Amino acid sequence: MEAFPHWIIILIVVIVLTRVAALLARRFDIPTVTVQLLVGILLGPSLLNLLGGSMVLGTWGSPSPGPLHGVLKILAEIGLIQLMFLAGLEVDWSELKKLSKSSFSAGAWGFVLTAVSVAIITRLFVNRLAEALAMSAILSASSFGISVYYLSEMKIQGFRVAVMVSGAAIISGLLAILLMIASQATNYAVIYGASKMAIAVSWFLGKLIMFFAVAYFLTSRFLKLGAKTGFEKRPRQMLIGYLLLVASLYAWAAMHFGSFAAICVASLGGALLGISNPEVKEKIAKGFGSILASIPVGVLFVVMGMEVNLKEAEGPLIFPAILLVGVVGAKLIGSWIATKKGYQLSHERTLIMFGGMAQGEMGILIAAYLFSRGLLTPSSFNVSIVAVIMLTMLTPIAMRVAQTKFNIQLSVSPSFTGGEKRDRLVTKN
Repeated sequence: MEAFPHWIIILIVVIVLTRVAALLARRFDIPTVTVQLLVGILLGPSLLNLLGGSMVLGTWGSPSPGPLHGVLKILAEIGLIQLMFLAGLEVDWSELKKLSKSSFSAGAWGFVLTAVSVAIITRLFVNRLAEALAMSAILSASSFGISVYYLSEMKIQGFRVAVMVSGAAIISGLLAILLMIASQATNYAVIYGASKMAIAVSWFLGKLIMFFAVAYFLTSRFLKLGAKTGFEKRPRQMLIGYLLLVASLYAWAAMHFGSFAAICVASLGGALLGISNPEVKEKIAKGFGSILASIPVGVLFVVMGMEVNLKEAEGPLIFPAILLVGVVGAKLIGSWIATKKGYQLSHERTLIMFGGMAQGEMGILIAAYLFSRGLLTPSSFNVSIVAVIMLTMLTPIAMRVAQTKFNIQLSVSPSFTGGEKRDRLVTKN
């Protein structure tokens, strides 16, 4: 009889620790994202090195060093689909439309100031302009999926603050993708010339736009057919079919454009379903909130933490330190400028400012994509990953501290949980 494979034991340990981290976070009122990322850092090469080798999340289709890497990567990708699908589902798009101008301002200001700051700081330590632009793209992006996740955990999803944070994250994420393309184009122009670069970028953007048009057509068409048939008659079959469609589009996007495009597909799928069938929101959220369904999302956060490798930090520590301070300062200043008008309540402005700091899944995936294309050296990649994870860990803590300091409570439940919704938060007297 063969011995029980060692990698299966490690996989079970990772899954158990994922659940233990979630329970501890709930018990001590600590954000779940923070605890699970910390568990990933401890399990990764920085300390225990449980995998025995590196694993870059977001390099879709790349060969895995071993079976454990492969299984964890699959679970993390499933968790990423689930996270982004639920993010698109839970956002109140009608409210976001009303606050689109403010959301765009917050996202654009934070993006521009962060991108410029990171480019200047990075240029002082690296020689290549393309690499400086690549670092700017990574660190100027904000997290949409993880932001919605911890806003829901804080029970403020559906209120004006949450809508602003979600909208700003979408804007900064889209702008970061454009900057990512610009960094790749700059590198391509240096190697092959400006004319070939223009042709390559035009072809890439054309394919990307065509793909999203096809994805929108297929998902909206499916929902129209579902509306005629009726979700009520065969709700389970319809939902499974819809999720399979989103998953297949996700895989298509990941193989051709990278996971940064795939997460947009998952968000688009959730958003279209939420807009077309508002009554199914609560049922789907409850189903995904079960212990079994929440495991892939937890594994995703742990795997993100395992990307951090503090042992291989090269060069002067002053570079990541200045970079981290610069990113935090730029994002806070950007949000402060954007909320100067229309937000007299200090606690609302504070939560929006802190909420825009997170890098989350978008920063990780852009870093992985650019690293796989050779735009980042291993040292720069490691620095960017450390900065992304640190900001993702600190953001929900800062928001929780602000919530406690201002003694914020909800006047009534958000509409997503079945109650009436208000457009702002209130503080206790």
